[in-house]
Amino acid sequence: MQSPTPAAAFAAALTGLRDAPHSARLSAHAGLGAAFAHVCSERAAEALDGAGARAGLQSLELDDDAEAWQREARTWQLLALLYHERLTRPVAAEQADSAGSSTQPYATPLSSVQDVLRASSGVAELELIRNWLGAHLGSALHPVEVRKGYRPFTRNRLRAEKRVGGTRGGRAGSSLGMGSAGGRKERDRALDPDAGGEEKEDVSYDRALSRTLFEYARAGRLLDALDLARQADQPWRAASLRGAMLHWRPGCDDEEVVELEQATGNRNRALWKAVCRSLASKTTLDPYERGLYGALSGDLASVLAVSTTWEAQLWAYVNASLEASIDTALDARAGWWSQEAAVTFTDARETGAVKLVELTIPDALAGVKRAEGKQTDGATARELRDVFAVLAQTPARGVHMQANDPFVVVQRAVILEEVNDLLVHLESRLVDMRHSTAPQQYARLVRFFAHLVLFLRLLDLPRPPPDVTSNALLRAYVEVLEEQGAEDGLIALYASSLEPESATQSYAHYLKLMDMHTPAEVRRTALQKASEHHLDTDAVARTTVAMIFDEVFPSMVSSLSSGVPVTSFDAALETQEERLILALDWLTYSPTTHRDAILQSNVLMRLFLASGKLHAARTLLLGLPADVVRAIEDEELEGDEGDEHMHWRSFFDALAAHVRFSELWSAREEQRTRVERHDWLQALESSVANAQQAALEVLEMDWLKMDVPIVDLSSERRATELARIRQIYIPELVLRLHFMLLDTSSVLPGHLAAALRLPNLVADERHKLYLEFVTPAQAGEGNRLREYLGFVREAHLQALESSTDAFAVAAQ
Repeated sequence: MQSPTPAAAFAAALTGLRDAPHSARLSAHAGLGAAFAHVCSERAAEALDGAGARAGLQSLELDDDAEAWQREARTWQLLALLYHERLTRPVAAEQADSAGSSTQPYATPLSSVQDVLRASSGVAELELIRNWLGAHLGSALHPVEVRKGYRPFTRNRLRAEKRVGGTRGGRAGSSLGMGSAGGRKERDRALDPDAGGEEKEDVSYDRALSRTLFEYARAGRLLDALDLARQADQPWRAASLRGAMLHWRPGCDDEEVVELEQATGNRNRALWKAVCRSLASKTTLDPYERGLYGALSGDLASVLAVSTTWEAQLWAYVNASLEASIDTALDARAGWWSQEAAVTFTDARETGAVKLVELTIPDALAGVKRAEGKQTDGATARELRDVFAVLAQTPARGVHMQANDPFVVVQRAVILEEVNDLLVHLESRLVDMRHSTAPQQYARLVRFFAHLVLFLRLLDLPRPPPDVTSNALLRAYVEVLEEQGAEDGLIALYASSLEPESATQSYAHYLKLMDMHTPAEVRRTALQKASEHHLDTDAVARTTVAMIFDEVFPSMVSSLSSGVPVTSFDAALETQEERLILALDWLTYSPTTHRDAILQSNVLMRLFLASGKLHAARTLLLGLPADVVRAIEDEELEGDEGDEHMHWRSFFDALAAHVRFSELWSAREEQRTRVERHDWLQALESSVANAQQAALEVLEMDWLKMDVPIVDLSSERRATELARIRQIYIPELVLRLHFMLLDTSSVLPGHLAAALRLPNLVADERHKLYLEFVTPAQAGEGNRLREYLGFVREAHLQALESSTDAFAVAAQ
């Protein structure tokens, strides 16, 4: 199976996460930056495996430069990590003394360090950068074999000498120093780790072991270093390294460490670090052993001595700065485990640590300008800027040349938060790069920076790159794709990123022109294709619906000042009505536009019902998918839009219940047996009860009485439409309920009394339903209250015919 080209692989990663939630795009290990890093890592692996001869090899961008792909992968990893840290850190400002105080006086050093990292974004970023560099440097270890037995070559020599001395015996043996107490002392000195005199094979092994242990420590793999030291039968070395672990004990911290059940770590870590710094300064020790203890204690010179690359030397500076910052913060806290604990905790037991003269924290970055006083985030940035300046002027091992690598320049800009400045500078040099850079290198860099622009856009930064700069870089990448003969889809994907607003309007216009009877799945697919062109599908859907409404509404103006006939449920839809209803489908395909679907459906419901189009309103309401309706519970709709939708449902539930009654009542003349008539009467009684209850719920719920603030023409129209709809359908509902009760009173005793009690509800001042019967809009159309009271009078006459006391009937 052929591998996709780099352009296709990056496009797939981009389209796969572009419409994901912001938290998913920002994820340090699964977001967009991590996805781009994964693409680069795969390309590097293919290059190392000799997989250069694959499909698309003719592309100018493809090559077998594994190192270039690895550098780009590391750059994307740094981008993902740092932007995740910066954008997810709490917005609350750091307290002036947060790094020097503890809200919990008995907090352990382990917990205190976590507090320092949470309080200072500068220190937290130092740790992140150190871990990022360590992960890269740890991928190029020089592992040493695990050799059982301590200094085996030296021990073998001593055994041989002892045997020789034992066979000679007497004074000869004594002359060799093997048979006396002095001989044993000499043997012990030969095996002393600090004595020297071991065989050169053991010396070589110890040097290789020290290098591996140093690389483990630099990579943050302290536990692996401890395990290696123990396996090499050097437990004393493992014990010395274990002092780097921060002290913790149960019951001291507000938040317990779940993985730990007993005290652990080094309580006298300040003393231990002082010893480590002393060891790191001894020139008689192996350079990597000095570097090992220098790395653990934050010493700079000893680590620089064994650092041969730009990344390794940057790690040395960052590590020294981080360790010094943490030591300063811990010392300022004066916790129960500190040197001065006796001053603060005068009555406590088991406090403090071993005091020493050399407790002052050395300036590990003496060669670099360092801000005085508290290590603030601004001081950290200034310090790192000075570090980069030093590295750019370090000729040893070609470090200054490595500092000029394009991806190293990007990494520096990311760390110093100068990415926008870098992009602006790059945009000004695009023309020169086009002519002065090799085509393969130019294509690689333009691709990287184009995706960097898209990455930054998708993070919703408070200060994104300038649009002019972003468009220039994206346009340059589109030109590269065209030269490489990329697919039209890829070119369209990046070209559409240039002007998102006009692209949205253009694609929405295309969707508006689609036949309204196009299958829903086809329309859904067409909308989803917008994402393939870097368009906001939600914005496209909203714009499409708005365009259709603007085109059709002028011919569908509701009758707000004149009587309108109310159509039946089974009336056929007109073409324009159907088009409006089907337009809402664009808002139902994505959960993020379900709220818009509810809002726009309310607009259509008011339009249809104010025009007496019950059939269209009912078709619209029943056509809304269930997941859209559920959005009312999950979404915070503007004002009372959610209540309005539920009022529509209550109203149509009442009408549907009346329709079911009408179907039963229309069959009253059919010939039935006694049993069949009994069943019919029971069904009729149940149907009337349901219809009566549903109608009364609408009448008593202050149906559509919304307090609509009049702030614009839209809100004014909404208030007018709601009032008009009440004037049309409240009398209609009352009359339907009246005649249902009156008609069924001939077969269901008690319904006549219910019909005579209904005027009490109409006249009830709590609901003021009578106002909907007599309104200015009814002028010239007949007073519906007079009409209703006429029907009530006829009901009373009917009651008199069946009883001499009509009031008694009404009171039943």
